[in-house]
Amino acid sequence: MASSYSNIHPVDQILTSLAIEAIPSDSQLIADQIFEKVNIPERSGTLLIENTRNFMGSSDLDLERAPGASRAMIGSFDRTSTTYKAKIYSASDSIAMEDIFDSQYPGSEEARIVRKVARTMKLAKEKRAADLLFDNTVFTNTSTAAALTGGTGNQFNAAGGEPLHDLHVIKDIVFANSHGINPDCLIFGRDVFRELARNPEVRGFAGTIGQGFASGNRILSDEVVIQVLKDVLGIPNVYVGSARRETAKPGLTSSEGYIWNGESIFMGIMKGSDAIVSKSGGVKAMPVAALDFEFSGVQAGQYDSLDSTRRYVWSEEVNAFTKVNDSFAYLLTDCLA
Repeated sequence: MASSYSNIHPVDQILTSLAIEAIPSDSQLIADQIFEKVNIPERSGTLLIENTRNFMGSSDLDLERAPGASRAMIGSFDRTSTTYKAKIYSASDSIAMEDIFDSQYPGSEEARIVRKVARTMKLAKEKRAADLLFDNTVFTNTSTAAALTGGTGNQFNAAGGEPLHDLHVIKDIVFANSHGINPDCLIFGRDVFRELARNPEVRGFAGTIGQGFASGNRILSDEVVIQVLKDVLGIPNVYVGSARRETAKPGLTSSEGYIWNGESIFMGIMKGSDAIVSKSGGVKAMPVAALDFEFSGVQAGQYDSLDSTRRYVWSEEVNAFTKVNDSFAYLLTDCLA
């Protein structure tokens, strides 16, 4: 196994459970919901990606067979390949032994600290996911809202903005690039998602599907907006990147920001890889936009300093969010004026 804290200090199952356990603010975290997870036996390996054209049939192949004749052989398009390498991510914090003994905290100090460490780990993981999927140098099928070919030419909060129309255009692009597979994932930055609740096109559609908005003239709730998107686009998984994190270094004035760019939208195929993992770490899969290769899930533990003056609490995981096929996704940026 890869070198890690858990090789040196035993994993504590109770602290691990606390590290994994969701707290209310974790409901804003979406990374673990978006990616299909592939459990790998080695930290690095090769991914063989099936070509979806192999599943589209052949226009010039006659499948009719005369008695005694050989069966027709179908041709195939070559697989492509890429590599993955899971990285070790870990964090720790410590407390003086005297503070443990003097603590008035209702519960162990170790439990309090591991929740803080785990929250840091979860936010960092969310940031890695956002940095991959919302990066137009990684997913190169991309455009600004105003420059989208076939779109309205308007940003979503500008006069004439029709986000549902533009999202249909993107859906058709992904459908064509994937040789007939519909996208199953839609991710919004928080700012652009909230504008959908005010957009006349979206509000008007809400008024036609029995949501109780007779003329579509109200600001819609998040739940109604998500339902409109699912009904109109036929995309089952709609996510909103609402998590925020501290961006200033310790000791400086606090500065918060959204982890997911507020003005961007990602649409893609994130499910259905049907990954097969070999003992050596090689993976065969149907193409998707990206996968989460996980070597080790979240673990946590504790240990004392050599002079027994401090107790350290740590958490660790080993994974890699990895692009598989950027043709299976589209990134729309600068959606707001």
